[in-house]
Amino acid sequence: MNSLRERIRQSQEEDDDEDTMSTNAVVLAAVAASQTQQQQQQLEDENDRFFVAVHVGAGYHAPSNEKALRSAMKRACLAAASLLRQGSGRCIDAVTAAIQVLEDDPVTNAGRGSNLTEDGCVECDASIMDGNSGAFGAVGALPGFLLTEIMCQKPIKVAALLAKEQMMGSSLLGRIPPIFLVGEGARIWAKSKGIALSVSTSAADEWLVTERAKTHWKKYKAMVDDANKKTETSSVGHSCSAQDGSRIPELEVQPCDSLNKYGAEEDCIMDTVGVICVDADGQIASGASSGGIALKVGGRVGLAAMHGSGCWASSKGLFGAPCIVGCCASGAGEYLMKGFAARECCVSLSLSQAGPASACMKVLRSVVQESNQNCTDRSAGFLVVQADAPMVSGSSPKLKAIEIAAAYSTLSFGIGYFGSSMKQPKASILRRTKLQSETGVDHFEARIDLSAKT
Repeated sequence: MNSLRERIRQSQEEDDDEDTMSTNAVVLAAVAASQTQQQQQQLEDENDRFFVAVHVGAGYHAPSNEKALRSAMKRACLAAASLLRQGSGRCIDAVTAAIQVLEDDPVTNAGRGSNLTEDGCVECDASIMDGNSGAFGAVGALPGFLLTEIMCQKPIKVAALLAKEQMMGSSLLGRIPPIFLVGEGARIWAKSKGIALSVSTSAADEWLVTERAKTHWKKYKAMVDDANKKTETSSVGHSCSAQDGSRIPELEVQPCDSLNKYGAEEDCIMDTVGVICVDADGQIASGASSGGIALKVGGRVGLAAMHGSGCWASSKGLFGAPCIVGCCASGAGEYLMKGFAARECCVSLSLSQAGPASACMKVLRSVVQESNQNCTDRSAGFLVVQADAPMVSGSSPKLKAIEIAAAYSTLSFGIGYFGSSMKQPKASILRRTKLQSETGVDHFEARIDLSAKT
């Protein structure tokens, strides 16, 4: 009897052990499934991260146009985001898409609505750069008949195609692909690549040249004609001094300086729109596009097209250490081109590691100081982005956070940005403050954590 009871007890204990093991197995499976789901969610979150920053030029932006400018910047951010959400390796395309939005909007000085040359025509500049490969493409003094048919063929589109050919390597028979094309040569090359061209110059001008641009052109043209007459009158029987001879070129930059005094209600944007994009793997690209300064000489190539001047992007610092940074510059082009403004900001940042705000403020202060000494125009604005994308367990970098900064010496500077952790883009027209009136430079800075949804 006792042995029977013992066998029954042992059997019950074995059943209990089996039930416990079964329960534990279920719990362990549930925990494992939960961990797998969390890992998949984290991976998806990391792969969905992105950031885009835009600007609509340094100069003076009239309050009456502020709403339209903010709308253009937000739409540009959304256009870039729609491509960056599709996965890594699309930064060049994202920058191109955002700038195309800005080129199409007549409120900006790029593409449609651009400032006119002294002959009353549109000539556009644009460039784009990939930070990982260093590939660069640019077009300069692109005439209106190349830019438009029924729909606008944007300057940035041609520049992006040049950059992509750089990334593909040598072409047929080892010929080195071009990185910078201007005027008629750009038109012929674009046609050879299947980019449709406008049927006529008049059709292009009808779409590209806005009433606002015509009004500004007539106003500034009258100012130049009046200055010419005064110069001719005062020079009768006298030789012109160097000071007299400099009056006419100054008209290209003087209007912005006087707007604050007279409370003007029209824009005066010095140069360029720009975009910087970063994808989930920390790859970065930047680009710029511009109609140039008002009443510029035909054939003039400006800041937006020059290598190292209008835009710059890099994934490494000067000595090879990881430093994911991009910059776009806007302002008095001739002066900024000589100093390779955008590249200088990125190099300063990689050397100091003091953050993007410190880097662009340092470069801009040097611009202001030297221009004051030489009595030249000091108008400039820099937009800088630095990505925090650490390496995880030997894998490729994963975007974690962004530091964005803008420095400007003008009356205003329009910027916008959008990150994967944000519900919607932010856009603002930064305006001169008391600090700027004292130092000549003002700035904006922010850090956006892309790992936390807002």
